[in-house]
Amino acid sequence: MAYEVDITVLFDVITKSVLVGFRDELTTLPGPFLDRRAGIAAGEAYCKTLGWKDGAQSP
Repeated sequence: MAYEVDITVLFDVITKSVLVGFRDELTTLPGPFLDRRAGIAAGEAYCKTLGWKDGAQSP
């Protein structure tokens, strides 16, 4: 998957939440997510709802 330059998706193993940085906005997805894979998938899905297209360059 090709992220835009400013996408960051971090899974917190303690709280099982996800921190998403997308186009200069920080958002926490509280979860709890079962594991890192599920958390990262949720973060990527969130970015897609905000207009990210896999493989696209930053706007």
